[in-house]
Amino acid sequence: MAPKAKGKGKGKEEPPPPPPPQPPAAAQSSWKHRLKLKALPPRLKNMLFATFAFMCFCIFVGSCVGYAQLALKKKNPLEEPLQGVRKTIAKAHKSQQLNYAGYIQVADEVLQLPKHLAESEKAYGHRKAKYQTIFKKGKLSRSGDHWEVFGRSLFYISDIEKTWYDAENFCTSRDAHLTSILTDDEQFFLSTQLSEPTWIGLSDENVEGDWEWTDGSRVITQYWSRGVPTPLDDYSDCAFIDPSVDGLNWEHSDCHQLRRWVCKEKLDIDET
Repeated sequence: MAPKAKGKGKGKEEPPPPPPPQPPAAAQSSWKHRLKLKALPPRLKNMLFATFAFMCFCIFVGSCVGYAQLALKKKNPLEEPLQGVRKTIAKAHKSQQLNYAGYIQVADEVLQLPKHLAESEKAYGHRKAKYQTIFKKGKLSRSGDHWEVFGRSLFYISDIEKTWYDAENFCTSRDAHLTSILTDDEQFFLSTQLSEPTWIGLSDENVEGDWEWTDGSRVITQYWSRGVPTPLDDYSDCAFIDPSVDGLNWEHSDCHQLRRWVCKEKLDIDET
C-alpha cells in the first residue's frame, strides 16, 4: 500500500510561475521616449538641448524686463505734492516779475507827470484862448458885426460891400477867411442867413477852371446854379451865393465887383 501512494505523488505536475507585473502606462511612455532619445544622433540631441536652453534664457530675460517695468511704474506717493509745489513756486515767481514790471511802469508814469502837466496846461491855454475869441466875437455880434456860431465854426456876415479881394483881407485881419462851404448843413445855414448876393471864399484866379477855397479846404461839394463854370468865362474868377435861388445858388463874377461877404473861422476846440 505504501509504494502506490509514493508513485502517485511523483506523477503530479507543479503549476507555472505567475508573469512579472507590467509597469504603469506613464512609465511605459517615458521609457519609450528615453529609448527614442537614445536612438537620436548626437548632433540632433545637441541642437535640441541648445534650443531648450535658449527658450529658458528668453523666458528669464522677459520676466526680468517685466519686473523692471512694473518697478519703474510704481508711483511715488510724493510725486503729486511735489508737482503742486513746483506749480506754486512757478506762479509766485511769475507774479513777482509782473509786480516788478508794474512798479517800473508806475515809476515811469511818475517821471512823466511834469511833461503831462505841461501839455495839459498848454491845451488849457489854447482852449481858453479859443473861448475868449468866441466871447469877444460874441460881443462884436452885439455891436452889429454879425458873428454867428454854427457847428464848429464862427461866421461873420457883413452888412456892407467890398470887392472879393478886400473882403478876404478883412477876414484874414480877424484870423479868418472868406467862408468855405463843406457840407449841406453849412450851405443851408448860409443860404437862410443871407439876403443879398454875398462873396464866398471860392476862386479860380490861380489856375483857370481849378476852383479852390481860400482857407485851404478841399473842394468837396459844389452848388453851382448852372453847372461848374468853364475856363472860357473870362474875368469871372470869384464865387458868390445868390440867396434868391434855393438849393443850387452859386454864381461867379468879376472879383472887383462890390458885394457883401461872409468870413469863417474854424474852431479847433477839443471837447474831451
